[in-house]
This record gives sequence, structure tokens and C-alpha cells, in this order.
Amino acid sequence: MKQWFVLLGGCVLLGACAGMGTEGAPHYRVTTDRETPYYLGTDAEEVEDTCPGNDILKQYSCSRKQEDGYSCFDVYLAQGSPINNQRYTLLQERVARQAVSPQPQCPIMEPTCEAFLQALNYNLEFSWYLVNFPTSSFPQCRETYDCKRIDCYLPPDPASGVKESTLVSCVYKRNQLFFVGSEVTCTHTQR
Repeated sequence: MKQWFVLLGGCVLLGACAGMGTEGAPHYRVTTDRETPYYLGTDAEEVEDTCPGNDILKQYSCSRKQEDGYSCFDVYLAQGSPINNQRYTLLQERVARQAVSPQPQCPIMEPTCEAFLQALNYNLEFSWYLVNFPTSSFPQCRETYDCKRIDCYLPPDPASGVKESTLVSCVYKRNQLFFVGSEVTCTHTQR
């Protein structure tokens, strides 16, 4: 029985000592308040994260180290479909004259890949201009497994003396990652 009293007394003493170290110190919970994120782009060189660590790959979460009201701009990576003019990256452009019939005929456009992509409204998913090609020849295609080649021909222009069709051939890699950013504020809430 005496042993029980000694054990109980030891527990009470230990609890009192532990309580003395934390007594008077405020207990609070840290929350990360994030504004609505917005689209920044696909180029990592054009974005800047001002939060501790400057990590542009993942979201920042506030810690107890940050003071109440601390604010920074958080940039992080998202997956999906970027805005139209950043949806694809041009890997190869070839414009050449060939003595063939102009099939498939290009839309009305300048003989450039950018004009071709705009004429297709930045959508290469179900285009009849798609051509099978060995994607292994492009290391960027091996990374994403989502590259497309589109070809079309501009008809000869007898008024300018051109008798051959003009081939416009473009290889594009589809971008599936982009950066978004939002203002972050750290808030301490008393428990």
C-alpha cells in the first residue's frame, strides 16, 4: 500500500513540474489563409515564390515560426490544361516546297506553325492534320508521351510564280503542368 502512495505522489509531483514549464505560455493554432489562386504560366523562369523556401513545386503551409499576420506570395505547380496560347510547345517547324498536290490543304494562314496552331484554335486532339511519327526522336516526347505532328500544304501561287505546294510541318509537345499563385497569410488563433 505504501508503494501505491509513493507512486501516486511521484505522478502528482511530475505533473506539477510539467505544468510549471508551460503555465503562462499561450496555446494557439496556426492556420494558413489562402486567397483564390490564379494562373501564372508554364515557364518556371517567369514565376517567383516569396514564401520561406521559395518552393515553386508545392504549396506553402504556415508553421509556428511565422508570426501572426505574416504574408507572402505562394507559387506552386498544378496539373491540367494551360491557357490556349501556352497549351503546346513547338519542338520542330519545317516549311518546304514540294511538287505534290496540296492535300491536306492548310486553312487560310501564313506558312508558320504559330499561324497553323491558331487556325486550329489551339486544339490538336481530333485534327485531321495529325500525322503518325516516331516520338522517340524527341526526348521531350519521351518525358510526357504526348506529342503531336501536324502537316498541311498551301497550294501553289501562280501569281507569284510558285509552282510547288508549300508544306507546313510542326511537332508540338502538349504542356500538362503550369504554375498558379496566391497570397498567403498566417494566422494564430488562441485555443
